[in-house]
Amino acid sequence: MKTVRKAVLCALVPLMCAVGTAHAQGGGIGHNGSYGPWWDTPVTMSMDKLTPQQRDQVIQIKSKMMQTAMEHEQAMEKSDNDFMQSMMEMQKQLLELFRGH
Repeated sequence: MKTVRKAVLCALVPLMCAVGTAHAQGGGIGHNGSYGPWWDTPVTMSMDKLTPQQRDQVIQIKSKMMQTAMEHEQAMEKSDNDFMQSMMEMQKQLLELFRGH
């Protein structure tokens, strides 16, 4: 009975350590899930406390962020389209090779 208990404990201790590490790395301890906003989460500060110049800067930064995100999406779509076209072309080449035999 003691050997079974020791075997179970020897198996559970590393498992619990791994689960704890995964929890810490996954956003539970000391990561963006617990502390502060991430780059794409909205900043929840009151615009009332800002000067007009700071408000203008906030608007410029937010619009630049939106523009950058849109450009990124467009670049990703273009890259995906180029990838699919090249894969289809190579697939056609393979079909032509196999048809010849």
